[in-house]
Amino acid sequence: MLYFNENDLVIPGQLLADNGRRSGYGTYTRDGKLYASTTGLVRVVNDVVRIIPLSGRYKPQRGDRVVGIVSDVKPNVVEVDISGELTAVIKPPERETTPLKIDIGDCVYAEVKSVGIRGTMLSIEGLQKIPSGILVKMNPAKIPRLIGRKGSMVQMLRKESGCDFWVGRNGLVVVSGPDPGSEFAAVSAINLIEREAHVPGLTEKVINLLRRLRGGTVE
Repeated sequence: MLYFNENDLVIPGQLLADNGRRSGYGTYTRDGKLYASTTGLVRVVNDVVRIIPLSGRYKPQRGDRVVGIVSDVKPNVVEVDISGELTAVIKPPERETTPLKIDIGDCVYAEVKSVGIRGTMLSIEGLQKIPSGILVKMNPAKIPRLIGRKGSMVQMLRKESGCDFWVGRNGLVVVSGPDPGSEFAAVSAINLIEREAHVPGLTEKVINLLRRLRGGTVE
């Protein structure tokens, strides 16, 4: 039995489930039951109970999609700033070059290929250079709420704002829209999600905000 609803705000020591074998990140087991070990939003992912912290620094993991700013370009490696504190690298195979014409200051979207003692490596496969847009920084711990379950929140944002979104797990987001008004509405929605990630009814609040700012019908 579960003792929470999806995306409830929980605190350390709070009972979450009778089945301790469903323990995931941010939880612990005692006497066969499952408890929260940190403050955050609780959810079930692949039948495992996980807690998304409300704050914290970004820790790269393999498979993460990140947004970064190119900080240096060398003959055989490109350095990318992905958090202000972390630098990742794009290193083409020998005798090859990066598939894009990348310069210092360019904004790129890439997947984390590996993380280890040699640092964070980004994959060439799927690498994108983002042509234009507004760069927004938010707490990395709130990014899952911005994405939503199975991408539901960011899909809604695209539909309601008319903007394109590149969402990085590292807390950087690029918004590119057809006009400044649409981009302003999208950025306002992102700020609302960051402030009220733990508040019930968030999706409806975001929809109403976007429709109000874009002159649509508010529910």
